[in-house]
Amino acid sequence: MSRAPAPSSVIAGLPRQQASSQDLILVIDLGSSSVRASAYNLNAERLDDSTAFRHTEQALDGTFDPHILTALTEEVISDCLERVRNDRPSPRFAAVAWTSFAMSWLGVDRAGRPVTPVYTYSDASSAPYADTLSEELKQQNGLEETWQRTGTPIHTAYAPSQLLRLASEEPQRLTQVASWQTLASHLLSRWRGLPQSPISNSEAGWTGLLNRRRLTWDEKLIQRIGVDKAKLPPILDYAKWTAGLTQPWASQWPELAQTPFFLAVGDGVGANLGSGCSDNRRIALTIGTTGAMRVVIPVDNANHPGAALPPHTPQGLWSYPIDSRRWLIGGSLTDGGSLYTWLHETLAVSDADSLLDDARALRPDAHRLTILPFLRSERAPGWATDASLTISGITPATKPAHLVRAAFEAVAFRFRLIHDRLQPLLAPASEVVASGGALQDNPLWRQILADVLQTPVHLVNVDEATSRGAAILALQAMNLPQPPDPPTIHTATPDLEAGPVYEQALQRQQELYTRLLANH
Repeated sequence: MSRAPAPSSVIAGLPRQQASSQDLILVIDLGSSSVRASAYNLNAERLDDSTAFRHTEQALDGTFDPHILTALTEEVISDCLERVRNDRPSPRFAAVAWTSFAMSWLGVDRAGRPVTPVYTYSDASSAPYADTLSEELKQQNGLEETWQRTGTPIHTAYAPSQLLRLASEEPQRLTQVASWQTLASHLLSRWRGLPQSPISNSEAGWTGLLNRRRLTWDEKLIQRIGVDKAKLPPILDYAKWTAGLTQPWASQWPELAQTPFFLAVGDGVGANLGSGCSDNRRIALTIGTTGAMRVVIPVDNANHPGAALPPHTPQGLWSYPIDSRRWLIGGSLTDGGSLYTWLHETLAVSDADSLLDDARALRPDAHRLTILPFLRSERAPGWATDASLTISGITPATKPAHLVRAAFEAVAFRFRLIHDRLQPLLAPASEVVASGGALQDNPLWRQILADVLQTPVHLVNVDEATSRGAAILALQAMNLPQPPDPPTIHTATPDLEAGPVYEQALQRQQELYTRLLANH
C-alpha cells in the first residue's frame, strides 16, 4: 500500500490562475441524519443531480458506529463522482471541503483503527459526570471562567464529561486509545494511509476542550479531566490542506488523488455562510433534525498574531471559531424537526397536510398547552442534563393539531431566549434568515417564529445551505471571488397582536421549566 501523501501546507495564498472556471469543489457533509457528497462549481452553485446521500442512524446512547459511517461516506463520494463523470468527462476538482455534525469524537489505536464509537452532542450517558464537574467548578468559582475560556458549558454535548465517564466506567477501552480524532479527521487519515490527522480550530471548538484565547487545547481543563495531551490531535486553521490519497482510494477516486483536502468545520459554520449570514447583520435560524440560531462575529487580530481576541460569550450560549478571524456565536436545540417527526409518528395521523392545516387554523396559544420541547435533553440556553419532554395542560378536548401547534410554539420560545441573548452582538436592524428542511415547506412554523421573535423571518432560496457554506469557505481559502447571498423567497411578517399572547405563553413555559429543572 502506498503511503506517500503530500505534507500539510497552506492553500490560502494559492494564485487564482491555478483555478480554472471549469473546476469543481467536492463537498462532504457529515450530518447526524445523513451523509452527503455534492459537487459545486466555483460560483458555489451545486451541480444538478450531483448529490449522493445515505441515511444514518444513531444508537440510543447517542453514538454512531464508526465503521458504518465510514462505509456510508465512502459510498456517497463514489456515487457523487460517478454522477459527475456522467455529466462531464474528466472532471477536475480544485478542492475538497467538509462540514461535520458537531461534535464528533472517537478514539483510534496506533494504526488509526477505531477503538471507540463516535461520540456526539446527543450523548445519553455522561450526565452525572457533567453535573459533578459543573458543581465542583461552581464551588471553586471557576464555572463561568471555564465557560468563557472554552466558549462552552460543562454539558453532555461536549467531550469533558464524556471523557470522565469513559475513565470511570470503561477504563480498559480508554487505554486502547492512542489518539483522539473527529470523524472527518479519522476519514482523512484513513484515505491518506496515516494513523491520525490534524483537526480545524472550528471542530476543536465544538469539543469543549479548546482555549479560545490561544486556539490551542485548554491546559486547565485537560489536566482537570485527566486527558493525555499527547493523544490530542494538532489544531490548525481550516484553510490548511493536505493532498495525496493512498490505495485503494487513489484508484477509486482518481479525480481526488492529488486534490487539496481542507480541514472540516462544524456544520453550523456551513449553514451560516451558505445561507448568506456571514456577519452580525444577519442571524441564521436553522431547523432540521435539531435547531440552532447563530451569528458570525468578525474580530480584528491584526495587532495580535496568533490570538483571535474572542468576544464575550453571552450567558447560556456557545462560541466557536470559524478560523483565526471569525467566531460563530449562538445556541443549539437538540430537538427541532425531530420533535414534529416524533409527534407525527406517535399520533399516527395519516394525513400530515390536514394536520398542519388544522394547526394553522388555531389562534396563538389557543390550546393552552405548555411544552418543554426536550425529547433528547436540553442544550441552549439552560443546558439541563436531566431535561425531558414535558407536556402540561392536556384535557379531553386536546386534539393532535393542538399538540403540533404547541410544539412549534414551544421550540420558537427557546429560540426567543437565544435571540434575546444575542442582541448585544447584533448590528442595528439585523435580519433573521431561515433555512433547513423543517422550515422549507412549513409556513406555519415560520410565521410562529416571526410572531414569537416579533421580527420578520426571511426564508432564503438555498438548497443544501450547509454544504454550500463549505464550498464558500473553500473559495475564500483559495482567494477566489465570493458568490452573492441567496435571495429571499418568502418573508413571514410578525403579527403585532400575537406578541403579547406569546410573551405570556413564554412566561408560562419558563415557570414550568423552573419548577421542574430548578436544581439542575
